[in-house]
Amino acid sequence: MTYSITELAKLAGISTRTLRFYDKKGLLKARRDPKNNYRYYDGAAINQLQKIMFLKLFDLPLNQIKKVLEASEAVQYQALCNQRKKIIAEQSRLSNLLINLNQTLATMKGAPAMNDTEKFAAFKAKRIDDNETQYGQEIRNKYGDKIIDDSNRRLNLLSEIDMMHLKELTNQILTTLKPLVGTHDLKNPAAKHLFDLHKEFLLANWSKEQYSPEAHRSLATMYIADKRFIKYYEEGTGKKGAAKTLKEIIAYYA
Repeated sequence: MTYSITELAKLAGISTRTLRFYDKKGLLKARRDPKNNYRYYDGAAINQLQKIMFLKLFDLPLNQIKKVLEASEAVQYQALCNQRKKIIAEQSRLSNLLINLNQTLATMKGAPAMNDTEKFAAFKAKRIDDNETQYGQEIRNKYGDKIIDDSNRRLNLLSEIDMMHLKELTNQILTTLKPLVGTHDLKNPAAKHLFDLHKEFLLANWSKEQYSPEAHRSLATMYIADKRFIKYYEEGTGKKGAAKTLKEIIAYYA
């Protein structure tokens, strides 16, 4: 069965503009009707679009998706398997959050109260999932599954006070970074303080075996290579170039 661009957009729940963009980028080439030059999509294109939408679920950049789709079927299969693992992890995280919220609502209606560990278990699980999403396979490839899994277990054992401290460290990092954005004075005491805060944050999340000056600098390099990090630091400080400044400070002191 074939679809016009409007029909496919409606079927997939996306815009015709998105389909035209995919065509322009070479992700999903439409065929052309020789009579009127209108775009149309066949069965192979439908399958390709489904793969694209699965790969986009966790913000995989389009240029990487294109590389996957141009690779062998084995590479595509593995990429989709990786997405399946992420979907299962997200499903588990949301289920735990729902259970936690249901328990909280029940407590408000007179049910026995949760203990402190139960109250924050789902949120720690979310943080672990966020770390996996942000640092991705690069960190596992570099340090191995054992170190990362040990780090995740360590995070899962953090107390409520420890979690509050991590949140406060995050806020302090953004607050200290904001006035430094764009600075070239890396010897500024405030820059050293920012580095110390960031190192403290990493040591609270990573195992001792995982941390090293090289690893710290490597992570900082990711801050300017990954749009998610760039967006996070720019939104957190309200300033363009925040991730770049943080990277330069870490590179100077690590």
